Amino acid sequence: MFSTVYFAASSALASDDTPSNVVSKILDGHLIEASHAAAQLVDTDAGHAQPSHANLQIHGDLELALGRHEEAEETHRRAQKAIRHDRDGLRIASCRNTGWLAFFRNQFNVALSCFKRIGEEKAATPRQRLDALVGATLVSFHLGCVRSACGRLAKLAELAAAHDDRRWIYVVEAIRRDLFAQHELHGAERLADHIYWRSVLTEFDIAEAPVRGSAPEGTALPLLAGRLAHLRHLLSLAEGGAIGGDELHEHLNWSRKSGLADYHRSLCLEITLAAIAGQVRPLAESMLDASGAAASQGTQHARWYLDYLYCRAKVMQQQMRTQEFSHYYGRYALASIQHVRTDNQSMSGAPADAAKADRAAPRSDDVSARLPAKYRRAYRYLMDNLDQKDLSVREVASHIGVTERAIQAAFKNHLGLSPSELIRRQRMERIRDDLLDDDTPVTRVLDVAHKWGVRHRSTLINGYRRVFEEAPSQTMGR
Repeated sequence: MFSTVYFAASSALASDDTPSNVVSKILDGHLIEASHAAAQLVDTDAGHAQPSHANLQIHGDLELALGRHEEAEETHRRAQKAIRHDRDGLRIASCRNTGWLAFFRNQFNVALSCFKRIGEEKAATPRQRLDALVGATLVSFHLGCVRSACGRLAKLAELAAAHDDRRWIYVVEAIRRDLFAQHELHGAERLADHIYWRSVLTEFDIAEAPVRGSAPEGTALPLLAGRLAHLRHLLSLAEGGAIGGDELHEHLNWSRKSGLADYHRSLCLEITLAAIAGQVRPLAESMLDASGAAASQGTQHARWYLDYLYCRAKVMQQQMRTQEFSHYYGRYALASIQHVRTDNQSMSGAPADAAKADRAAPRSDDVSARLPAKYRRAYRYLMDNLDQKDLSVREVASHIGVTERAIQAAFKNHLGLSPSELIRRQRMERIRDDLLDDDTPVTRVLDVAHKWGVRHRSTLINGYRRVFEEAPSQTMGR
């Protein structure tokens, strides 16, 4: 997906402790060299002591960017283990790593929930909040929730402007230009029957679009500058401009040499769309074949597969192969409907701002995704019995056949929370959801608290303030 380069840039900037030589390689666009350097640092650490969290973290992020999802997940777990005594840090790292991994696995609802949790964490640093907002913005866009994406982008710009590192400003401006470039590309006249994306194009506020040809603000990053140059050539191609092969293939070749297989496929499909819009059929055919998407039958749930089916149908149409066109366009239309239904479950409607979008979205089971399989049963039992006032850790442990000590250790090491703390936090989140639900009129806050197993007013007030830094009555009055 096109978001890969933004994840890499955000990862490099998100930690004060990331080795400077690795950061510079990433931001210069030398991702394989950066991965080798990070792996070497981890190996060097292991020869003397436990590898540092920073070295393991950036190594895991680079594995994720390079498409090695299983290896990234394991490396991230090792990174979290290295900070298991810092419960705030562990909790945030667990949310962050699970969020990005879910994002690259197209589990957008889980990803969005994880990024939202970081925004609610009082202990999160400005860099961590920026990184989480980058993720949340990209998730919203991939879900087709453009107004929500733009709302988060505005918040991201505000935080970036207040940060000392002006490279964040460039990241924000690059994302803004990319989102509007996607709007221009998918809004091309000859792509009018790309129904999945056409349905959200009207949500863009063209008044917010960056000026064509202007330089982004902030400190330039070669990694993203290459992406922006590619977008300029792409839009020129879609508009029928004369673009030489070298201009189009430069960034494409870089992505292949950098080992970014998913990003390379995304570029091929983008060029195919632009070539169809610009009526350059030979280029559209060659780029569609170069994408390798036809052989990726196991990932038909991914958003990019919609573009593949659409492009394949349009190429068949241009070749006057009517029967094949009908076959592929029919598959594309069916897949579009399936994705729209999934999107509605992930984020119902398209509220005008991110805060409303957050309230509209059903709560995802992102906590379960951060636990080992053995303890997910414990979490499910906990959630199923959250309304029971006498729910205890002993009861949860007994249900899955482990000791209290074992379940305490598992929850603390993977979530940064004890089971009791998780129970209290989840109850407060459910209470807040009910207080914000316009379809469920609330007369007494304590009645809502009773519904979720909280019997005493002092427990409610103190617990609620601890999590949300406001009283329940303030939430209800909003």
